[in-house]
Amino acid sequence: MKYFIAIDSGGYKTESILFDQTGKVHAYARGRGANAFDIGVAEASDRIRDAAENMRARMPEGGEIASVFGSISVSYYYPEIEQRLSRQFGKAKCKMDSVVSSVMAAGLGKEDGVCLISGTGSYCCVRQKDEEHRHYIGSSGYMLDTGGSGYVLGQKALIATQRERDGRGPATLLTPILEAEMGETLREHLPVIYAGGRAYISSFAQAVFAARKQGDEVATRIFDEEVDYFAEAMQTAYRIIGHPYRGVLGGGVFLHVPEYTEAVIQHAPEGCHMQLLDTPTLYGGALEALWLAGETDNYDFKSRFLYSFARQAGENTGW
Repeated sequence: MKYFIAIDSGGYKTESILFDQTGKVHAYARGRGANAFDIGVAEASDRIRDAAENMRARMPEGGEIASVFGSISVSYYYPEIEQRLSRQFGKAKCKMDSVVSSVMAAGLGKEDGVCLISGTGSYCCVRQKDEEHRHYIGSSGYMLDTGGSGYVLGQKALIATQRERDGRGPATLLTPILEAEMGETLREHLPVIYAGGRAYISSFAQAVFAARKQGDEVATRIFDEEVDYFAEAMQTAYRIIGHPYRGVLGGGVFLHVPEYTEAVIQHAPEGCHMQLLDTPTLYGGALEALWLAGETDNYDFKSRFLYSFARQAGENTGW
């Protein structure tokens, strides 16, 4: 029987699955994120290699790997990650693509449309069939443009707390919420924040949503600014496409914060239909792996995948 490996890796985590051509998931694993902008291409490549090898090691005896597909942060800039996988898997077809690819496959199939992602980082991508490449709006990493992401939300929460503590900014509920989570003051916690890096900073995004629910003005302003970021991106996508479109939202922040997701959807241009991804991102990766090997999904592929994925992943996923 043919088997396939799909990998989804961002700044926070790397998830991988082994599945067969019927859609049955045989193995699942979750490890550390593998964004080469964060950890360097060598370490990112090692983590992707290890994830893929872990799946191959769990393949039933007598099987063969037909393809390996990965949605990997900033993989576009580091083709050596794909080249290393190709050497590792010999005859199997290997492809490493942007993190938007799996979300688009799962939510849009092969149709034109728009993808928004809010996780540790953020993406806005326009796909049109008559273009050889996707058009990215922003999506250039935390040093330049990752608005609407968990990282930016968390960073702004930390800055607001710092500004209150040093007398420059207004009082905000963000301060007690964050410092209760830290177990110490922000200034005392600085070594932990810098050691934790971008993924750790993004974990403080939840404070924005918690303080906003309690009517905090600073948190509400931060929330609105990041919703506006995605609203601008959707308007830009409309100008690029030139007509109403379908779009899909993915990523951990959108998945777990419905009020944020709904606020973004409400700002979609007139006639456009945006919806939250209703399957695991790895379902899209599975489709891409199938298509890469020249296979097609049959009518019960999706239902078998979702059932077996839930059994394999258990509490490690939101699905």
